[in-house]
Amino acid sequence: MDTHPALTPAEAQHLLDRADRLSRSAHDATRWPYITFIVALGVATAMGTFAMALATGDAFGLAYVGTLAVAFALILFFVISIQGRAAFARSRRWTAYIVSWFVTYAAALAVVIFAHGSVVLASIASGLILVVSFLCAAREARS
Repeated sequence: MDTHPALTPAEAQHLLDRADRLSRSAHDATRWPYITFIVALGVATAMGTFAMALATGDAFGLAYVGTLAVAFALILFFVISIQGRAAFARSRRWTAYIVSWFVTYAAALAVVIFAHGSVVLASIASGLILVVSFLCAAREARS
């Protein structure tokens, strides 16, 4: 039977600190696609709805199609980058993130539909999307 040398308290603390750093590093490495997705989705939809609220004619169509293209590209990026970790993304926390983003996005779309051309309302609605997205990303980064 192998005998293990006795560890001093300082050596044990050093090993625990190293294990904590490794754990945090592995945790951060798995979180970056989630955080990137939340921030990018918020920025893309905020800019898109702001552009749609202020644009008319061909510019409106370009903003609409551009927002859709970026959103689909983000979803594709997200699905590819989390392969094998999809169960993690289906947590209650993620449901709360998506619901909170959708509520603010729906409010921004309401501004696009009912208050087209209002710079103040478009700014507030798009700003809310950004604030919610950044808060969700910060929460995800800390979890």
